[in-house]
Amino acid sequence: MQTKRKYFLFLSSSDFDVEPLLHGSMRDKKEMITKSINGNLTKPQAEKMRICFDHFDNIEKLKADLESVILNMIEPFMKQIELILTIPGIKDTFTAIAIIGEIGVDMSVFQSSKHLCSWAGLTPQNNESAGKKKSVRVSRAGVYIKPLLLT
Repeated sequence: MQTKRKYFLFLSSSDFDVEPLLHGSMRDKKEMITKSINGNLTKPQAEKMRICFDHFDNIEKLKADLESVILNMIEPFMKQIELILTIPGIKDTFTAIAIIGEIGVDMSVFQSSKHLCSWAGLTPQNNESAGKKKSVRVSRAGVYIKPLLLT
C-alpha cells in the first residue's frame, strides 16, 4: 500500500514536528526521538524495509482481489444483505455477508426467533434444579456469529 510508504517517508523527513504526538512524560526526550526518526538507514536495512513494504502492498492487493470475488459471489443475496444492513449496529457489508454465511437465508430451519438466538449462543443457560440456580452463563455456541451480532 503506497500510503504506508508515503507515511513512513513523511515521518523520516527532517521538517516533521513530533512534539504534538508525544505523551507528557516524553516531552523532555523530544530531541532524542526526533533524531531516531530522522536516523540513517544502512543499505541492508533499507532493502529489508523495501521488501517488507512490497510484501505489505501484495497483501493489500490480494485482499482487494478476494473482496471483489466475494462481492461477485453474493450478488444473488443482495436483497437479504440489504435487509440485514437495516439492523441497528450492522453497518458493514462484509458483516452482513458473514451473518448470511453462518445462518443462511432460509429461516424455516428455525422454529422461532428464540431458537435462532439459542443456536447463535446469545441466550443464557437455565441450569436449575430444586430451586437452586447452578449456572446462568451464556453458552459457547455460535463462536463465529456471536462476535458479529454483539458489535
